[in-house]
Amino acid sequence: MPQMTIALGLNEENLLPTLITIRSVMEHTAYKEDISFTIFSDGVNRHATNLVKDILTRHGHAHSFVNLHDLLAGFAYGDIIRSSLLYPLLIPQYFTSKDFVLSLGTHSFVRGDVLTLLDGFPEDRKIGAVRCMMHGHRQYGQFYGLDHEATHVLGLDNPRDYFSRNLLLFNREAISPVEGQACIQLLDEGWRAQDEAILNHLFHRSCHLFPQKWNVQMDLLQEPDDAFHDPVAQELARGRNAMKLCQFSSPMNPEEAGTALERMDGPVQEYRKTAAAVMQDVRHQAPHAMFGSMWNTLLSMK
Repeated sequence: MPQMTIALGLNEENLLPTLITIRSVMEHTAYKEDISFTIFSDGVNRHATNLVKDILTRHGHAHSFVNLHDLLAGFAYGDIIRSSLLYPLLIPQYFTSKDFVLSLGTHSFVRGDVLTLLDGFPEDRKIGAVRCMMHGHRQYGQFYGLDHEATHVLGLDNPRDYFSRNLLLFNREAISPVEGQACIQLLDEGWRAQDEAILNHLFHRSCHLFPQKWNVQMDLLQEPDDAFHDPVAQELARGRNAMKLCQFSSPMNPEEAGTALERMDGPVQEYRKTAAAVMQDVRHQAPHAMFGSMWNTLLSMK
């Protein structure tokens, strides 16, 4: 039985980045039987869904798909959750039989074994996450009002401990049904960061913070260490050469790619190599995903 479920959001716009994230997880996980994938999809056509399923099956990974349109039909908050892929808010209620669920943001590129996140994870912690580099930045924290929002609106004791949605490890057994319901009900607050803000508000005192190397915002990586407050600055100084998760999304819009992919440094080269492998997978699996067994039947008629 898998020790960890990887949860990802999928729509028509992020199909390729999601496949790259999946591939990066597979490439760096030592024991593939210990992880499974759950894909929360919205507005994805049947052929694209079949493509993702075929690729996961080909690589021997257990997987399941959750159609957000069907799951949230008639649900008061359904349109809000679907429009921004706020699926992390559903995890405390949806995965009632799972111990650990790891949610990864769009454009995540994993360079470490995600199963190591379980090593020494405190049983009483409800969520594991990594500090947000935007909130840790000396200029952005004040300019965008992030510090004020974190402390005066969300109730954090220290705005430097505001964590990112890019990597969220849910300890399902430690989260109560009431907290699971609050994840959805707090959408009424209309907070700017939506799911990220809600999870910080609910779990900032029961969060286990992983090292910064597990969430490096690549668009901010060129900033010097002293552009950030401690402890982000200290952890970046230690982790720049040992990054475990590179986040290639835009700091201002997590659903869009940032500018870091235009550079030619090491992690970008690794990303491009993994992307090339994904594109090869797509070329191999796409005909079957679109045409089913008829494709192979016609190929054999020579």
